[in-house]
Amino acid sequence: MLIRLEISDFAVISNVVFEPKTGLNVITGETGAGKSLLVDAIGLIMGDKASRNLIRSGRDKAVVEAVFDISDINDRSFRQYLMDNDIEPEEELIILSRIVYDNGRTIARINGNTVNISTLREITAYLVEIHGQHDTQKVFDEKYHVELLDRFAGPKTLEILDEYRLLLEKYKQTVHDMRILKASPDKIRQRREYLEFVVSEIDKAAFVPGEEEKLFSDKKKAEDYKLFADDILKAQDLTSGAADNSVTASRLISKISESDKDLAEIAGRYESISLELKAVSDDINRICSGLSFDEETISQIDSRIGLLFDLKSKYGNTIEEINSFRDKSAEELLNLDNDKERYGQLRIELSSLEKKLIEKSEVLSKARHTAAVKLEKAIVKELADLEIPKAEFVVDFKDRPREKYFSSNGTEDISFLFSANPGLPPRPLSDTASGGEASRIMLAIKNILTAADSTPTLIFDEIDTGISGAAANGVADKLKSISALHQVLCVTHTAKIAAVADNNFAAEKSFKGNITTTEIRKLDKEAKVKEVSRMLSGSSEEESILLAQKLIDPDK
Repeated sequence: MLIRLEISDFAVISNVVFEPKTGLNVITGETGAGKSLLVDAIGLIMGDKASRNLIRSGRDKAVVEAVFDISDINDRSFRQYLMDNDIEPEEELIILSRIVYDNGRTIARINGNTVNISTLREITAYLVEIHGQHDTQKVFDEKYHVELLDRFAGPKTLEILDEYRLLLEKYKQTVHDMRILKASPDKIRQRREYLEFVVSEIDKAAFVPGEEEKLFSDKKKAEDYKLFADDILKAQDLTSGAADNSVTASRLISKISESDKDLAEIAGRYESISLELKAVSDDINRICSGLSFDEETISQIDSRIGLLFDLKSKYGNTIEEINSFRDKSAEELLNLDNDKERYGQLRIELSSLEKKLIEKSEVLSKARHTAAVKLEKAIVKELADLEIPKAEFVVDFKDRPREKYFSSNGTEDISFLFSANPGLPPRPLSDTASGGEASRIMLAIKNILTAADSTPTLIFDEIDTGISGAAANGVADKLKSISALHQVLCVTHTAKIAAVADNNFAAEKSFKGNITTTEIRKLDKEAKVKEVSRMLSGSSEEESILLAQKLIDPDK
């Protein structure tokens, strides 16, 4: 969840540190106070388009930094994403930052390391989701409806979908192979020539696993040798000369010691030193000889590295991938040479896969239809709580045309239909729902799917616009319900929502001369009562205060 957001020189914000907690965090304030700037700042962290207009007047850059605690995120795909991108959280914290400069340039960082904007978008997709007043999100995108239904249906349905998609991949590959075999003779000849070239080129290069590391190691040794060649040669000459002289001196002293007993001990010691010096000299010569690279050897290493990079650009990122590409090309080449027999085999295989796909899609469809009935009832109940009592919500299934029968999501197109008024037939959500209704439908779906949704932080930016009275109470209850399983941040102008918040913050605008500044203040119990009172009546009179207290704590 988001535990800290620091904003500097962003629009009318000079410097703000916002520290939301678990549960429902509500941000309120007068119109124009800048409460939605928090959401805009988080949007920047999520990779939204940056503009120099975001920079506070008179400053050269705007900075936003967000700290997320990921200790409670058990999503396997998220953890795998961190591993794949070498992102190592410190004490289960991830720090994201975005800097916007007055020349239009931006810098994004994760834990201090510079990343591109796409990486920022990918990681924040696991961490936070924003729902705005004019942002209908995926709930109103028909392409997303099938995913929502599957998430509601649960793990077994998702498992069936995975099995279906594996079959579909095999089916597509088989169709692809058949098309190649059925292609014109010229296309087949061109394909054969290409495959022959691939196999020949990779075989001729003959790279083996581990060779890349050895090449760069040898290149470094060669570069080191060129840099220290003179010193290496001098070291060899000096140690060799010293060793030779030491051996000669040892023999002389040993000979003299035969007639002078006082030199006997010294002769022994000198002989040991001489032998050790000779061994050191031999080791230096051995190591130095291994470092001896001539220009031709260095040129060969560079040429080999260049060849490897060329193959990487065409066939894979590693030697293993290059060799695997070669093996697959050789296998396809073999199949081309036996095209008639192979084509017959593929037809049989395609027929079998099509039968399995249809069977699996029927199982998937049955699971979805069962879930759809439950989802329709659940949504209608939720909408009744949100003061749309006569709503009709339908999960619509349409068989795909035969020529486009198998999609990645099955053999049916799924969309959500809605009608707010009895007697009017349900129509697509985007065609029928008003702004207030759209917000409530989104909340209803979010509340139903909240247990299945792995996004830890959900942000709702003035989704209560156009909603009042009992409907506003219903929205407050749904937000509170969602906050039991997610951290919720909500920018609102509705007193009821502010009243049920676990943590309240107020955006306040102050003026110093000609300079305007927005600040975010955490409200204590007394300040919360005053803020709810202001939202109710625009004042802090005793009657309004009493009403605010009653709204915050109905039991008192």
